[in-house]
Amino acid sequence: MRKGLIEVGIIVFGLLGNIAAVTAQVDHVSINSRQFELNKVARLRVNMVAQNDDVSRLSFYIRQLDDGNVQQQKLTVQGINHFLFQLSGTDVVSDPNAQLMITQDTAAGVATLAIMAVFDAPYSVNSATLVSNFDNQQTSPVATPPVMRASKTRQVDNRLAQEPSLPAPSSVKSAQQVRCLIERDNSDTLWRIANRYKEQWHTSVYGAMLAIFETNLLAFSKQKIHLLVKDVPLNCPSTAILAEYNNKAFDKKVFEMIEAKHGEK
Repeated sequence: MRKGLIEVGIIVFGLLGNIAAVTAQVDHVSINSRQFELNKVARLRVNMVAQNDDVSRLSFYIRQLDDGNVQQQKLTVQGINHFLFQLSGTDVVSDPNAQLMITQDTAAGVATLAIMAVFDAPYSVNSATLVSNFDNQQTSPVATPPVMRASKTRQVDNRLAQEPSLPAPSSVKSAQQVRCLIERDNSDTLWRIANRYKEQWHTSVYGAMLAIFETNLLAFSKQKIHLLVKDVPLNCPSTAILAEYNNKAFDKKVFEMIEAKHGEK
């Protein structure tokens, strides 16, 4: 049975065979979801964890056969957050065996990082909401202090987590005027805070930790995920940010990779 993420190998300064060495480390790359069907214009979302969070030298292409000829179209890239990217094409994809090819510009030339089957990726139009500036997500509050009790009916599978609810229309204006803060004390770890809010935010504990981190980068010493500063207020993640973290398996992998990278000396 196919899983939601189309995995490729971990890439450290190069791949196997005829793929050239690369100068920056890409720890993980996979297709998060596909927002188009056969004979439609390409739209994909890609998971990417890079060592230095810099993808400016990466290029994304759709490669397909058309009447026996290989055609390749370059996709535009727009960041949704530090780990999720929207890819968009301009031409129709008519080959059911079309591939996504990811390359990187290096001092030695162009290196191929990964090639993945496009239509093996899960079809979904319910993944993260595209936003114009993912480094400044301080939008309307969506959380209130959760009731501290266990839920017996919580659905375990977070693959298709429900979209967080918006404030009632009558309260939107007043809610936007009030700064939404996460309740915490100095003994709270990031895990404990995320575990407390995950039910209300309709995400996993890993998704909640990533959402808190993305929303409150300055509340982490040296912007490292394991160095949460005490006595610093934490803002509630926006609905747009929470919508990005709806895949427990991938969120767990991203969190573990960031934690390992930030733990390096």
